[in-house]
Amino acid sequence: MTAADFGLGRRSGPACEAVLMDLDGTLVFSEDVHRRAWQAFFETWGVAVTDADYEQHYMGRRPSDVIAGVPGPWTGTDAAAALATMTAFTLEHAGSVKVVPGAAALIRQLRVKYPISVVTSAGAQWAQYLLKDVLDVRDLVDVVIASEEITCGKPSPEGYLRACAALRARPEQCLAFEDSPSGIRALVAAGVRDIVGVTTTAAAADLTRAGARWTVPDLTPRRLQHIRSSITAKTAVRGSNDQEVDG
Repeated sequence: MTAADFGLGRRSGPACEAVLMDLDGTLVFSEDVHRRAWQAFFETWGVAVTDADYEQHYMGRRPSDVIAGVPGPWTGTDAAAALATMTAFTLEHAGSVKVVPGAAALIRQLRVKYPISVVTSAGAQWAQYLLKDVLDVRDLVDVVIASEEITCGKPSPEGYLRACAALRARPEQCLAFEDSPSGIRALVAAGVRDIVGVTTTAAAADLTRAGARWTVPDLTPRRLQHIRSSITAKTAVRGSNDQEVDG
């Protein structure tokens, strides 16, 4: 599958101008590492957090935003030490991270025609490691927006808006890939409409409610063929969420 196979150059209205991608959970299976890092943080404070609460308040967000904005015994404390500990933990366990099927090939194929940005809630050191050593696509990603480069993390649209500005692309003319409800809400707030939700860490229904137009379990050509067909055939009428692609 090539970039043209998505029908991006044949869309109603102007052609696609760029591709926006999340990193953790979208391109790599790394949520388990982040979940364990958060669990170590919770245990330090003697706090129990359910999976549902974790998904709603913590997953896909910058740790600094969570520590500052989610009430807990850490409220009002200096988060720097905790953040440093969590970063060290994730890097220590980076070797367990696996690539989402089809992710690296998709980047190589799309980059033939479209500029690509990765926008992540993780730090720059983690992002560079994953893109270079795990995915082997760092040289193909034009812009990387990591947590240090923004004031407000997802679900704020700031990161995606910065990426669009750097790529000189209009958000409404971008194709995006995300795995978390908070990330999808960030894309919607930025004005992105063609959003693919990757169901590696959240249910398809949750991603659709957040604003995903399609959902897929991975990024292999067989899964994305449905999206290609939808993009190619769509009219100027927008705003409806399409089906989950699970077959």
